Amino acid sequence: MSDSYTIRKAAVIGSGTMGSGIAALLAGIGVEVVLLDIPAKDTAPGDAPDKRNAIVLGNIKAMQKSRPAQLFHPDDLDLITPGNLDDDLELVANADWIVEVIIENLAIKQDLMARLDAIRQPDAIISTNTSGLRINAIAEGRSDDFQRHFLGTHFFNPPRYLKLLEIIPHPNTDPAVLDFMLDYGANVLGKGVVLCKDTPNFIANRFISLAGTYGINYALDQGYTISEVDNLTGPLIGRPKTATFRLMDLIGTDIMVHVNANLYPAIPDDESRAVLNHPQSKVLLEQMQARGLLGNKVKQGFYKRVDLPDGGREFWTLDPATMEHVAPEKVRFESVGANRKIEDTSARIKAMVHAEDRAGLYLWHLHAFYLTYAARRLGEIADDIPSIDRANRWGFNHELGPFQIWDAIGVADSIPRLEADGYAVEQWVKDMVANGCPEFYQRDDNGVVIGVYDKDQGAYVPLDRDPRAVLIKDLHAAGKKVAGMASASLL
Repeated sequence: MSDSYTIRKAAVIGSGTMGSGIAALLAGIGVEVVLLDIPAKDTAPGDAPDKRNAIVLGNIKAMQKSRPAQLFHPDDLDLITPGNLDDDLELVANADWIVEVIIENLAIKQDLMARLDAIRQPDAIISTNTSGLRINAIAEGRSDDFQRHFLGTHFFNPPRYLKLLEIIPHPNTDPAVLDFMLDYGANVLGKGVVLCKDTPNFIANRFISLAGTYGINYALDQGYTISEVDNLTGPLIGRPKTATFRLMDLIGTDIMVHVNANLYPAIPDDESRAVLNHPQSKVLLEQMQARGLLGNKVKQGFYKRVDLPDGGREFWTLDPATMEHVAPEKVRFESVGANRKIEDTSARIKAMVHAEDRAGLYLWHLHAFYLTYAARRLGEIADDIPSIDRANRWGFNHELGPFQIWDAIGVADSIPRLEADGYAVEQWVKDMVANGCPEFYQRDDNGVVIGVYDKDQGAYVPLDRDPRAVLIKDLHAAGKKVAGMASASLL
C-alpha cells in the first residue's frame, strides 16, 4: 500500500441503504465517518438538528434495524457524525476519502462534484458509487488535481456482506491513487476488488441486466412459471436461493425498469441490447410498476406473502397472464431429482444443461446466452477472463463465473450445439480450442488451476492469485484429504 495515503476520516454523501451501509463498513474498521444527506423538506438553517437532519437520522435508524446487521458493533455508531449538505459540507473539508452515493442523475452528481472540488483538502481521494453513469462524465469540468484523485468505487448491497468492489479509474486518475485504492479495498476493507473499464454498468451489473433479463424473456416466451424458474436458478446451479424472480423482488421491479431503460441507449454497439426491450418482459415489468408490485419494499412483486387462517403463511407467485398471485405449486423435474445431489457444482451444472427435459432445456438456453455474451464482452468491459468471472461470482454470490461454467460444460463439445441453436461463438474461442487450449483455465495434473487463457497472446498465462488464499477444492484436488465422511473432510 502506498505510504502517500492514509484514510483516518471519510465522508459519505448520500445516506440511503447503500450510503449508510458504506458508512457502517468504514466505522467498523475504525474510520471516523461524516454521513451527509439533503436537509429535510420544509426546514431552514437554524432549525433543531433532529428536525433539519431528519433524512440522514431516519436512514441511520433504518440501517440499525437492517437484517442482516450492517453494523459490526453498536458502538460503531459513535464514529458516524450525521449532517446535511447545506449546513455541514465543511465537515468533509479534512476528509481523506469522500464517497458520493447520491441519486443516479448526472447533472446532480456534477453539481456536487463542483462543490467538493472547492472544499476538499489537497490529496483527498474522491470516488463515486455510481452503478451506471460514466466516471469520466461525472468529473467533467473539475480541476486537474480533482481528476487525479477521482475514480469509481462501486460497492454492492449490502456492502458489509457482498464481496465485490468494482474500481473504475478516470482517464486522469493518478496511478498511485489507483494502486492505493486497489490495495485498500482488498486488504483493509476485505473486498474482492475487480478493476473495471469505464463502460455502462461496468461488469457485474452489465451481466445481471442482460443475462438476467434474457432468463426472464426465455421463461415468458416458453411458458415457464415463476416457481419453476426459481427452482432451477438457485442452489441447483450454484446461485443463492433468491434465484431469478426473488432477486428481482429484492432489487425492486421499478429499479430494473429504470436500469434497463437507461442501459439500452447507452450501449448502441452491444449486439444483444434488444434483450432489454423484449416486448413481453417490458410490458410485464411496466404493468407491475403501474400496479405497485415493486418487490420486497412493498411486500409484493413476483411473490406475495399470504397469511393463512391457521396462522401459517405461504408465498404466492404472480401469474403474468392474469397479473394475479396464485397459490404455490409443487415443482418437480425429473432431471432435478436425478442430479440435485451431485456434490460438485461444476458436474451438477454439466448434468443439468445436458438433460433432455424442460428443466435441462431452460438451463441450456440460460447458460448459452450467458457464456457467449461473456466471450463477446471480453476486451470491452474487462481485459481478462478472471475479472469477468470474479465480478459475477463476488457481486451476486455465485459459485462459478461464466468462463468457469463453460469449462465445466466442455468448451469444444458445446460449440456445435451453441451455433446450431443460434448462439454465436466468438472466433477467439474457436481459435483457442483449435490451438490446443481446450479450456479457459489451465490446470495441472491434479486439476489445480495454474493459468488462464489470454486471447491477445493466444496462449495460457500464469493466473494471478492471492498467495494468502487457500482453496479447499485445490487441497482436495492435490490429494490432501486425511480423512472424510459425507458431511466433512479433514485436510
